[in-house]
Amino acid sequence: MNTPPAAFSYDYLRIEAVIAGLVPAWRTAGFDAVVAIARGGLVPGTLVSTGLDLPLYALQYSRENRDVSWYTVNQPAGPCRILLVEDIAGRGTTLSDSIAFLQALGHELTVFTLAYDAQSRVTPDYGLNIPDGYRAWFPWERESITPAFDATHNRPGQPEYNYASWAIDLDGILLMDLPEDEYAQALQETLARRDQLLPNKNLPQVDLANVTIITGRPEQDRLRTQAWLDQHGFHGPLIMRDEARHTPEQTAAHKAEAILSRCHTHFIESDPIQALDIACRTQVARVMWWNGYKALMVFANEVSHLQMA
Repeated sequence: MNTPPAAFSYDYLRIEAVIAGLVPAWRTAGFDAVVAIARGGLVPGTLVSTGLDLPLYALQYSRENRDVSWYTVNQPAGPCRILLVEDIAGRGTTLSDSIAFLQALGHELTVFTLAYDAQSRVTPDYGLNIPDGYRAWFPWERESITPAFDATHNRPGQPEYNYASWAIDLDGILLMDLPEDEYAQALQETLARRDQLLPNKNLPQVDLANVTIITGRPEQDRLRTQAWLDQHGFHGPLIMRDEARHTPEQTAAHKAEAILSRCHTHFIESDPIQALDIACRTQVARVMWWNGYKALMVFANEVSHLQMA
């Protein structure tokens, strides 16, 4: 059985860092214009054109008939040196057909894609080679990473946000989160008391009956955890912590890994510190902290060097 590719987060910070690292060389390359392929190439194309102080044009592509046309009213004047920008060099024909279109007009091309992999039809001149077993994940196509969207073969019949994939934490979301010191003082008694708890009165307004649950509870607690979930009508997949891979202190890492490997687009966490850690690790996923009454969106990026202003 083949393992589906995990999400390789390509958030705005990574995009800016990659482009910033390439701009100095591009400034001496003598480009006349930047052309982005709508819609995936528009965000990086804007950053590139701004960094190079060059005019930005855009192409549009029809997958149905493989037709390439100008997306912008204006277009490059005469044959010139173009930096063509797309988000990913994929298995499809968007990039190759766009290259052929511009070359037929006499333009000299250099190709930059944010990502490409071993299955890409075109190998760009610049771009990040995604590791095997991963798939590039962009903020502007957040739901395209999910199995539900994959099943459409890139021809969704609904708005893309309808293909979102949700997952939630367990303790503190569906039931009360008991104090850690009680487990340390009387483990079996505390576990037995937890098994008798009723679901919280205030619950997130998502499909809780079938939502994936990613918990920091250890795998050895699966039977009693599943029994509680079944009793109260929660029948979604249950992902528990493997103690051989993640210690209790590494629970946020366990949850982030599960989110990325299962390609979930949204996650609700009950612990604010874990929510920040998970958001930092997953990046493109929408991570929310549930405070018992409402969900608050969380954003986090690692800062390697702190400078006091």
